[in-house]
Amino acid sequence: MYVLTVQLSIKREQVEDFLRELSALRALIEREPDCLRFDVLQDAACPESIMLVEAWTSRDYFEQVQLKRPYYTPYLARVQPTWAKDRRMQHWHAIT
Repeated sequence: MYVLTVQLSIKREQVEDFLRELSALRALIEREPDCLRFDVLQDAACPESIMLVEAWTSRDYFEQVQLKRPYYTPYLARVQPTWAKDRRMQHWHAIT
């Protein structure tokens, strides 16, 4: 299992717009058979701080197949202007 965490800092006045776009993307991603989990977390004390926790069958699948889905490019074009700073992505693997 491959886990990706994405930390996002959203401009305060654009949090609702960002979450609306993310909700539409999430609906598409959750239909993907290799998506094991897709959680969206929002800091209770700082609502413009968002964390995504995604679990996939493998990193190869995520990078070679999932990231090439046609919905990613338009989604990123719409949400990048809402970011207060660059996203921080971390890659994890399960230790068994």
